[in-house]
Amino acid sequence: MKNLISRVPVLVWFLIPTLILIIGGVVFFSTSKFGQAKEDTGRPEEVSKPVEGTVDFDIVSREHIASGAKGSSYNSNPPTSGSHWPAPAKSGIYDKELADEQVIHNMEHGYIWISYKTDAPDEVKNKLKEIVEGDNWKVIMTPRANNETTIAIAAWGRVLNMTDLDTEKVEDFIKTYRNRGPEKTPE
Repeated sequence: MKNLISRVPVLVWFLIPTLILIIGGVVFFSTSKFGQAKEDTGRPEEVSKPVEGTVDFDIVSREHIASGAKGSSYNSNPPTSGSHWPAPAKSGIYDKELADEQVIHNMEHGYIWISYKTDAPDEVKNKLKEIVEGDNWKVIMTPRANNETTIAIAAWGRVLNMTDLDTEKVEDFIKTYRNRGPEKTPE
């Protein structure tokens, strides 16, 4: 009996805090918005200081379509919302074009898409690569023949088109609009 009484406090000291942590975790994750998609307002998330020259577009949709299928009804070039494939691309620098439908999914997760016309000067491509190599979290860089200008930087519901490279603006765009898609993901 004496041995049992001396063990009760040890059990209490380990069991009760463990139960409190478990219950607290369940309450936190069931009531918080952690990992959940943001409410869809039809507009991109507001920022306190927009990057000059950036154009905001209405959010067309967030519909998933079969991989390889062609999306439609985009309202920007490059597209910044709309029907897209279920699997995003990995962060990084690509030498070949990626399908718009794939990269839209990345922007839904808060990525920045830096695209350049396929005939952009090597100097422009190299400077863009330097920026991405220095800050590659949630950034994708690809060539894109359908751009209207030499460089297009896109985020969920936003595009900044540039004929001439302004590295400071590119860096500001990344910092201002990264991770502002409707789905906050850690990658």
